[in-house]
Amino acid sequence: MIAQKESEATALITTKGFKDVLEIGRAYRNENIYDINMEKPEPLVKRNLRFELSERMNFLGKELEPVNRQEVVDIINKLKAKNIRAIAVCLMHSYANPMHELEIKEIINREWPEVYVSISAEIIPQFREYERTSTTVINAYMMPNMASHILDFEKEMQKSEINANCYMMQGNAGIMTFDAALKKPVSVSESGPIAGLIAANYMSRMLGEKNIITLDMGGTSADVALIQNNTMKFTTENNVEGYPISIPTADLSFIGAGGGSIAWCDAGGALKVGPISAGAEPGPVCYGKGGERPTVTDANLVTGRIRPEIFEENLDNAMETTREAIKKYIADPLGMDTLKGAEGIIDVVNSNMLRAIKFVSVQKGYDPREFTLVAFGGAGGLHAGKLAEDLEIHKVIIPYSPGTFCALGLVLSDIKCDCVHSRLLTKEQINADILNEVYSDLDKQGIAELEKQDVPAGNRVLVRTCDMRYFGQAFEISVPMPCKVLDEQDIEDMIEKFHSLHEQAYGHCMKEDPIEFVNYRVSAVGTFAKPDLINNAKGIKLKGDNKIMYGSAVFNGKEYNVPVINRDSLETGDKITGPAIIAEMGATAVVYPNHTAEIDELKNIVMYTNINV
Repeated sequence: MIAQKESEATALITTKGFKDVLEIGRAYRNENIYDINMEKPEPLVKRNLRFELSERMNFLGKELEPVNRQEVVDIINKLKAKNIRAIAVCLMHSYANPMHELEIKEIINREWPEVYVSISAEIIPQFREYERTSTTVINAYMMPNMASHILDFEKEMQKSEINANCYMMQGNAGIMTFDAALKKPVSVSESGPIAGLIAANYMSRMLGEKNIITLDMGGTSADVALIQNNTMKFTTENNVEGYPISIPTADLSFIGAGGGSIAWCDAGGALKVGPISAGAEPGPVCYGKGGERPTVTDANLVTGRIRPEIFEENLDNAMETTREAIKKYIADPLGMDTLKGAEGIIDVVNSNMLRAIKFVSVQKGYDPREFTLVAFGGAGGLHAGKLAEDLEIHKVIIPYSPGTFCALGLVLSDIKCDCVHSRLLTKEQINADILNEVYSDLDKQGIAELEKQDVPAGNRVLVRTCDMRYFGQAFEISVPMPCKVLDEQDIEDMIEKFHSLHEQAYGHCMKEDPIEFVNYRVSAVGTFAKPDLINNAKGIKLKGDNKIMYGSAVFNGKEYNVPVINRDSLETGDKITGPAIIAEMGATAVVYPNHTAEIDELKNIVMYTNINV
């Protein structure tokens, strides 16, 4: 949660009459619109730290009232007495003309050089005042802490005599230098799971898999994304703890479904799993660190899918304690035996993850049967086979060392900078000359950002998109467009592509309705050389005990005597018939009954369900 003391260290300067934009927000609600008791987060900047300024631009970028420079100085003097560390500046229509915000920033830097300043024209120059203000405020709020963390990290690097180029992961599936992160720390929000998508997409491309659904299941959550034609999908509709952040981030769905998710019974006698997690401390009951409530990991242990023999710690002694916890908190309240209670926990968490997968696929117009499931994270391989079977997905890929798969994505990432310009134009108002002018300016901005991050000219790639909508709609669809000098035919092609994407997402299109062009975007990418994973994997011999053990595991109430195989003992071409457990330190893969698996040239476990394709 955002600390009260830290939020009070951030102030906002905005146009006169708009200090309550953060308070008013939007009329729509994500939850039950009839819930009069619904709680929303307190504004990140309290009202006494929001200051109005006499100035005004219109939506075309024409100055209606100049900045009152003395007012700016007076506000700065008031803020100096309030222990402020960062100031956000977000003025009406600054996306159309940033002159006033730049003028205010110059005054603040002159009068108070120690304070951090974040202006919306440099962070998110696009329309929608609430989202733009919120994003700018969050960026300002993060700046002091980001500077502190980076400084501490660099000091530790120097102590260890490590001389390296340092980068930070962004939510847009790219990386940025530390200097860039200091100016725009909001870019790193929601970036934690993104590296796994990058690794999954890169690996899948090498294997000839164009369409994948990723499942990253760790200790506290499960993150799900869909990648079509090896092209990641992005969204600007994000929020952190209820605060909107309107910058491009990878389109990712996450739920509280991890190995540490706690199982419980609600007042109506229904079995629930998550979103509360036991975390690393005290962790699941079976870890013997003080955890008392049963978790998904405990259920997998009791059903025999997690094997005590693959952990460095001996879990045999914890088995009885774990059974008792499931019996006490789940089985007895629901009137069932312990083993059925454990399977019930697994069924419920699987159901939660199925909904998340359907949200990124079925609800957005995609058929999951046309995709391959790539599962990673420490717990992904435990559940992936069953999820694929229920979704009628034929193939599942579990990479080697799935618990560290995101680390691979970090080293595969490219530098990326996003540039945007807002100008609402109908089809009748727009033409190729206007588009070429807008995108030429955005291209120059993107190249300039890459130059600041020392990206050589030969490693620069520009990717263009345009946010479009039917006239009168509230939200847009991002349409890819060519990176070249545009002509009138390109505009017609963009419109046809928009109709197609709208029909895919919503089941219909309205070709007779007027079209509106809204936001124009350029992603400037600085590429790095990538490793050839397949050639690098050739000749690598993993050292593992090839002795196969056997143990009892339960699936759908039936007990099986299953082989427990050391993953490091498997070689390319080896085949496994389910049920079987494939174990490695840090992760387990379950080959379910009637499923098969084989080891490919990258040492991945490729599992096939019993679905006919």
